[in-house]
Amino acid sequence: MLKNSKLAKALSDVSISAFNTLLGYKAKYYDREIKRADAFYPSSKTCSGCGNVKKDLTLSDRVYHCGACGMAVDRDFNASVNLVKHLVGGVPTEFTPADMTALLSCFAKNGLVTSMVETGIQQKPLKFFSIDRIL
Repeated sequence: MLKNSKLAKALSDVSISAFNTLLGYKAKYYDREIKRADAFYPSSKTCSGCGNVKKDLTLSDRVYHCGACGMAVDRDFNASVNLVKHLVGGVPTEFTPADMTALLSCFAKNGLVTSMVETGIQQKPLKFFSIDRIL
């Protein structure tokens, strides 16, 4: 397969396409939504702390150094934080102020946030974390 690079690329493209197709089927079956970032979104070139975009970042730079705020972080971790902020941060909330008060009081008591429980369905509590606390 290494001798025929076109065949190797074609097989690689097929396997990625098959994975995406199966993932789409599973998401539809479990009534979930798949969110994708734009291919040209600068997730690794954007500072996750201040939002400054570094234009001259190359693939050999494994640590992201921000010139604006001075933050130094692993490039892959920085990109993952930016993708979480980009994809999850833009989702409008469906909580009312009463729901938020209940969630915050639950978090203050035991450090866990649970989702609303439907009748007859047992749900596990979700561990709440803040991206700002990680950095």
